[in-house]
Amino acid sequence: MTFDKLDIIENSLRSQQIEEYEIYLVERKIFESMLLKNKRDLEREITDFEYYIRILSQHDDATGIGVIKGNSVDQKQLERNISWCVGLSKVNTGPLYHFPEAIKPSKLDVAEDKLVNNPLSIKNDLVEELISNCASEKDIEAPFGRFRTHIHHNYLRNSNNINLDSLKTFYFIELSLKAERNGELSEFWEVAYYKNRDHLRLSERVKEWATMALDTLDARVPEPKKEAIVIFPPNVLREAINPVVGTHSLAKAHFEKISQFEVDKQVASNQFSLDDDGLLEGGLSSNPWDAEGIPHQKTIVIENGMFKNRLYDHKYALLEGTKSTGNAIRSVGGSVSNGISNFNIHAGNISKQEMISEIAEGYYIQKFSWLNPNAVQGFFGAEIRNGYYIKDGEFKYPIKLGNVSGNVLEMIKNCLYISKEREYSQESYFPYIALKNLTVSS
Repeated sequence: MTFDKLDIIENSLRSQQIEEYEIYLVERKIFESMLLKNKRDLEREITDFEYYIRILSQHDDATGIGVIKGNSVDQKQLERNISWCVGLSKVNTGPLYHFPEAIKPSKLDVAEDKLVNNPLSIKNDLVEELISNCASEKDIEAPFGRFRTHIHHNYLRNSNNINLDSLKTFYFIELSLKAERNGELSEFWEVAYYKNRDHLRLSERVKEWATMALDTLDARVPEPKKEAIVIFPPNVLREAINPVVGTHSLAKAHFEKISQFEVDKQVASNQFSLDDDGLLEGGLSSNPWDAEGIPHQKTIVIENGMFKNRLYDHKYALLEGTKSTGNAIRSVGGSVSNGISNFNIHAGNISKQEMISEIAEGYYIQKFSWLNPNAVQGFFGAEIRNGYYIKDGEFKYPIKLGNVSGNVLEMIKNCLYISKEREYSQESYFPYIALKNLTVSS
């Protein structure tokens, strides 16, 4: 049925004599349960599709690109969409560009067959498991929750004979856990995507989140400290590193002369190594091909602190006379830009617990309110939601409020310890890292 939609769109483009075009179509099946007070409240099943058309208009020394989004293949609506897209291509001009030609994609399966074949029953089983784990935690309430399974089928065609499709599955959890004692309330609220079922670890995660909610009842505002040692877990590292290191690693930033990374120059601690891996098993952004149909690959970005390779999409590869590294991403509006796939920080040589035991005084931050660093300058300052004060190698007491500030570009140069353990956090596979020279304020 989806191939029929693609044929209709492509035939309409050809009938209007469009020479250079691209069709990206995604079909989604989403199964969701909403929970109120740890009971099922609302069930939803969503099946929809949308497509994006890109049309090129070539000039002597420039290319215009039109982008349009649609969710109907009604012939009249489709003709209007194509007409608008052609009009946009006449005015949105930029550097010379052409669509890539067909290249055999990488081999990678990013869908779980059991979820594809039994999405509703698997979702229901996992929801019951989530409810059961929440109910087993004493002194904890679960006022709100949401659990989803996603099945996305992505298709890409262009006028240069690219014709690809990829089936992908993943999971989503949103859960609020509340603790109360003597009129005092505390809460731990988690929102996260997980690529594979074995990453969910519901029993382990609910227990950890419940502990954080309970411990926060006794939390104190941290004492201010300059040049503090702070441990960031994988989820916090993703929020800090991906937007900043990701930006400075891109060919786009180099072309625009805003990247602070120079090839074969030191940009991080010599124990810090990072890859961009679009084929990472378990990575949320893993796929056989990128947003332009170019095969995903693994690219060494930082090796022992040295910046090694930039990340290219097709546009910036053309501009710099090189090959794409498969780093084109699709925006919500359908346009294509240069971006990261999955970041993978190499493991260190010390366990998480050994790392904590080596710290005479420091902080462990489980969650910030909103980290949101400046992608170009690297600066951040964020309020602590959940964490611990470390004294003499152990967690002394929980902390909340207060603020941690620093600069991500300097932070990666100040890695004190990197753990052996690593965890998936959406489009990342990261260790725990103890960082020095951050500022903690109350």
